[in-house]
Amino acid sequence: MLHNTTHDGDLSSRANHEDPELNPEIKYHNLAEQAFVGVYIVQDGKFVYANPRMAEILGYTLDEIVGKLGPIHVVSPEDYPHIHEKSRKRLVGEIEKDYYQFQCVKKDKTIIHVEIYGSRLQYRGNPAVNGVLNDITDRKKAEEELRNELQHKKDFINIASHELLTPLVPILGYLDIILTDPEKYGLNAEGKRLLDLMMWSARNEERIVNRILEYSLLNVVTEKIQPQVRTFSPRTVIDVILDSNRNHTDAEIDVAIPPELTLDSDVDIFYGILFEMFSNAVEYSTIPRQVWISYQQDEENHYFSVKDNGIGMTDETKNSLFTPFFISDGYKTSRKYGRIGLGLPIAKKLAEFIGGEIRVESEVAKGSTFTLALPKHSG
Repeated sequence: MLHNTTHDGDLSSRANHEDPELNPEIKYHNLAEQAFVGVYIVQDGKFVYANPRMAEILGYTLDEIVGKLGPIHVVSPEDYPHIHEKSRKRLVGEIEKDYYQFQCVKKDKTIIHVEIYGSRLQYRGNPAVNGVLNDITDRKKAEEELRNELQHKKDFINIASHELLTPLVPILGYLDIILTDPEKYGLNAEGKRLLDLMMWSARNEERIVNRILEYSLLNVVTEKIQPQVRTFSPRTVIDVILDSNRNHTDAEIDVAIPPELTLDSDVDIFYGILFEMFSNAVEYSTIPRQVWISYQQDEENHYFSVKDNGIGMTDETKNSLFTPFFISDGYKTSRKYGRIGLGLPIAKKLAEFIGGEIRVESEVAKGSTFTLALPKHSG
């Protein structure tokens, strides 16, 4: 029980003469006085204790605060009703501890942003509330600047996307009309073949622009958003990926993931990672194409692996594999497989976003295995 914790009262005097290890009240006082955050006690609507940092944050002297001011004098009028209700609930024991952010008004009328970790205690035999207050004005300002920067980048990406893709729309549209009924437009077999090549090139350019924009936006938003964690079946996600690619691949696919397995993570991000890993395996496998999808676990992680029977890679290639636009053997492979070197970098960033990583095992001419490692327990 605290008896007298005014800034210069009996407890402060005793703190200079008594052994703090023998008196927890003195120890509390000494710790509070040296804290880098504001520490306070409120009873009957007044601050009955405030440490030097609390006074510094609010721009007052300790003499001006203790016993004279209360939360109503320093909390912004807009936030006070909400803060008062939270303090009331702590005081009567409805809630034991709480955390919240709000705005304070300093002595010079400057508005600052603060955060509080509050709790309840007994002071002079009666209930009181105490808390730790931290000035987060600079953090809030930085967050706002980053939000503005994010919005500017989003705007730029939207404009760039529009400007880059707009010319393709009429080209793709007219080509589609002509190729739907080539005889109507007097095309012979050679003419149709040439237009098919034009359509393929236009579609490929559209895909490249979309991947570049996707990667650019991913660099920005993963710093500002949080994964949406929920429980789902990884096997179901894999089945969706396979179903969506069934008409686009002749690969023999073996899946060894327990149907009863569940995972707590962001299902959309998980889908994106496995989709890129699977697409990469199919593209780089060799005829007869074979892909194996499997699952393992240990005490710390889940492991989802995608293995192919493809061309494999050297150690040098593995070291550069997640570099944007990297292609293992340059234009030859890029043209042969239709890759632009962004799928795996995107998958890597998505894996890191949900706390995981992608590991690679490969030998030249012996295929590759990409493994997504996800921690079982986060935080």
